[in-house]
Amino acid sequence: MKQKAGSGKMDTIPFTINGKKLEAAVPPDTPLLRYLRDELYLTGTKNGCSTNHCGACTVLVNGKATKSCLLPIRRVRNADIVTIEGLSEPGVLHPIQAAFLAAGAVQCGFCTPGMILATKALLDQNPDPTDDQIRQALKGNICRCTGYAKIIDAVHLAARWLKQPSQMRLELSGGYGQSVIDLDGLAKVQGTLAFADDLYVPGMLYTKVLWSEYPHASIEHLDTTAAERVAGVVRVLAARDVPGHNGFGPLQADQPVLCDQRVRFVGDAVAMVVAESEAAATAARDLIRVEYKPLPGVFSAEDALQKGAPLVHPEGNVCKHLVHTVGDVSKGFASADLTVEGHFETPFVEHAYLEPESGLAFWEEDVLCLKVPTQFPFELRSQLARILDLPEERIRVQITPLGGSFGSKIDATVEPLIALATYVTGSPVKLTLTRQESLKRSVKRHPYSMDYRVGLDKEGKILAVDAKLLSDTGAYTNLGPRVIDQACIFACGPYEVPNLRVEGWAVYTNNVNASAFRGFGINQAAVAIESLLDEAARKLGLDPFELRYSNALKEGSSTAAGEILRRSVAIRETIVAARDALQEELPAIRNMVSPGHKLGIGVASGFKNVGAGKGKVDDAGAIFTLLPGGKVELRASAVDMGQGIRTTLAQIAQQVLPLSDGSLEVITGDTTLTPKHGGAVAERQTLISGNAVMEAAKRFKAELIGAAARVLDTPAEGVDLFPEGLVHLQDETQLSLEELESDLRARGEQVEAEFIYVAPPTLALADVEGRKKVSPEEYRNYPAYAYTTQVAA
Repeated sequence: MKQKAGSGKMDTIPFTINGKKLEAAVPPDTPLLRYLRDELYLTGTKNGCSTNHCGACTVLVNGKATKSCLLPIRRVRNADIVTIEGLSEPGVLHPIQAAFLAAGAVQCGFCTPGMILATKALLDQNPDPTDDQIRQALKGNICRCTGYAKIIDAVHLAARWLKQPSQMRLELSGGYGQSVIDLDGLAKVQGTLAFADDLYVPGMLYTKVLWSEYPHASIEHLDTTAAERVAGVVRVLAARDVPGHNGFGPLQADQPVLCDQRVRFVGDAVAMVVAESEAAATAARDLIRVEYKPLPGVFSAEDALQKGAPLVHPEGNVCKHLVHTVGDVSKGFASADLTVEGHFETPFVEHAYLEPESGLAFWEEDVLCLKVPTQFPFELRSQLARILDLPEERIRVQITPLGGSFGSKIDATVEPLIALATYVTGSPVKLTLTRQESLKRSVKRHPYSMDYRVGLDKEGKILAVDAKLLSDTGAYTNLGPRVIDQACIFACGPYEVPNLRVEGWAVYTNNVNASAFRGFGINQAAVAIESLLDEAARKLGLDPFELRYSNALKEGSSTAAGEILRRSVAIRETIVAARDALQEELPAIRNMVSPGHKLGIGVASGFKNVGAGKGKVDDAGAIFTLLPGGKVELRASAVDMGQGIRTTLAQIAQQVLPLSDGSLEVITGDTTLTPKHGGAVAERQTLISGNAVMEAAKRFKAELIGAAARVLDTPAEGVDLFPEGLVHLQDETQLSLEELESDLRARGEQVEAEFIYVAPPTLALADVEGRKKVSPEEYRNYPAYAYTTQVAA
């Protein structure tokens, strides 16, 4: 007999929402956010934490900015509530929404509705706030993407536009080099952009996961009997239900979908409940009983390398080890006038994106479809195919907007679980992690332990570097080997180093998984090398800018990894620009220092790869198609996670194709519709996907002109493309794209063009054998680099 999951006492709560009087018949302690999203489907109000901290759930209650995720609905009896959907009329932007777009204060868009409503409450009370007043009013609203400066700019702009609406201006389109609003910006500021947790489909089931109670233990017994008896439960899944390989991961599929014999960290999934409601799934999940045998764990990278340390995996605790040498390190240090050395440690860092991991899986005929926020759609498809023992063409990954990512959503979290649940039940299944679940399940920045020695002559020239980098990659491989390889490539910073020895280790522990995070290992190494260069400058009595400048890479230099830089090596220019900016601002900065306080100034330089590199094929594709009605469709290899790549690709396309406003439709993030590519990683998309779009656009333009020339019965040289259509240059006869498409369709023809761009081949630092097969001039680790120097005072 099934047990009922339980329900609370009902009450009738009257209030007004977005101008409409309603009565909610719900348990009185129901959070307002749940009612808005689950009953009224007002999904513009987001759930980022469920702990009253992030502000993504902000609504207006009687004109006051109020967080709704924990607010019992009984407390809004007879209240006037406004959500983002009620801020303006459909199709009309409120000045605050327009200002956020114009100021560039919108990136991923997850926090934006709450931020806009908090701004509305502020400006209603204070039409002309200061910076400090804006910060105070918005301190309860977190934005992980923008850095807040542009949000403050947006509030000031909104204040001006509210006073003078005639001044509102928005640039909706333009070629590259022009500042235009985000392609999805209107949907973001209006709260209509659908993130994964906003999705609902008829017959949708919900799943809840039983996570490991221990960081390291063997599973002796699993009992799901009581869970299966809960009313509304459809299935309780365990490792035995995985039809294919019970493992996933971008490099090595070593993380179990559901653990069967051993758990290796607290984010391991042991079982999952699929039910008709979240309440039933939660109640049943809590009734699952697991008998564990706790095992000794290893919780630091140093301990993992000790003799006799507990083994995280039978093969040992070393995930990756590499050594790279250049020149003669011993002689370099022997000739040095100064040697500085130090031990440096950096911790785990949480990505802290506002959108918790979420996803929806469902069958579409015989294709298993997932709508998920991933950076790595094609790689994810491959992993799921192995798990479910399905051919890749029977799996479709459609990317929902990413509410922040910063590298973490390269690695799978909920995707294998919902795919398995839908595969087994045949029904649509949705899973959204709580913030607490996200914290233990998702990957982090690798913690590093580093020992460095740097030898310099009295003029400040670097003669030798000896660096040892030890990274904790957590319980499973993820991208640990590629991160340590990259850390070693950049271990010496953007400087010429004639003699060096770099040794890198990535090791397994029973800590939380670590993988990609902005910088991908470069940041950790920069802490060590930049700190020691500052120490050297002090001891040698040298200007820290000058010391960096004298050692900086230039055209013809070899990086520490051995790549010869041929062009666009701009690190010296950044050092000069940063120094000049400091000198210009220094008098004003000194005037801000209070009596009794000292002024601290810091400078650091760095460089960063553009493109995945390290032996990975860096490719992307673009397909242009002329559609009925004269629209042009662009299907491009790209993933937008708030950085605006969809907008960038549209600008690149419009630079080649002078199309009328609104005539270009951009499709990205769909493994069925777009060409295969390597995902949104390593600042690669503008370079790799952008080149694909540009070349495909050139081919498409030529195809359009050629087709129009046939219709107009004239040589192609006499036709060109303009925003109003194709024009015969001699007699100025015009042929619109709509007319051209209609004429071609009648003939059974279509205009389409595709281009696949592949960046030059690269090699990983650890690929010693591959390096022997190329000349020094051909050896490269990445397609390109970017350079930076930053100053803080």
